[in-house]
Amino acid sequence: MSVSSLSGEKRKLYILLTRFPGLDSDALRWWTRFPYTHASIGLEEDMNTFYSFVVKGFIVEDISRYNSKPGRAPFPCALYELEVCPAVYEKAKQILMKFVSNRANLHYNTLGMLLSLIKIPMRRQSHYFCSHFVAELLQRCDGAQLSKRSTLYLPRDLQRLGGIRMIFQGDLLRMSHQYPALG
Repeated sequence: MSVSSLSGEKRKLYILLTRFPGLDSDALRWWTRFPYTHASIGLEEDMNTFYSFVVKGFIVEDISRYNSKPGRAPFPCALYELEVCPAVYEKAKQILMKFVSNRANLHYNTLGMLLSLIKIPMRRQSHYFCSHFVAELLQRCDGAQLSKRSTLYLPRDLQRLGGIRMIFQGDLLRMSHQYPALG
């Protein structure tokens, strides 16, 4: 257990909403009319590492990797924080570590993501899409009360969670300069 867990201090979970280039991202942005098309979650102890799902499956995202190629246009993003009690934080961390250790058996839920756009929930064992994963994790660790099924959450819905607070909006490169722990 960490020192802050023992002292009862609040801990922070971070939700990062981004938009990466690509036809699927452009289509989702057009459909939802929301500037961000990808969601990931991170822990305060390593703000350079975020966890999510992409077409390849479960991924551990290294934010500094996105800023390392010269000449690449910066990726738009918004960073949110959610203060939680130490027990919720530790539970979230344990759940994330189970996802990391089981990553070979986890898959992207393309059909579930498409159905969520028309508000039809679809759950498949070991299949997630990015915002579904973030919402599900927050629900499982008691970090947030969801207003609908986790399988219906899109990136835009995560910004409306109770207790969430935007702490940065801009692009990943500027974010890493403002929050040096990110990169």
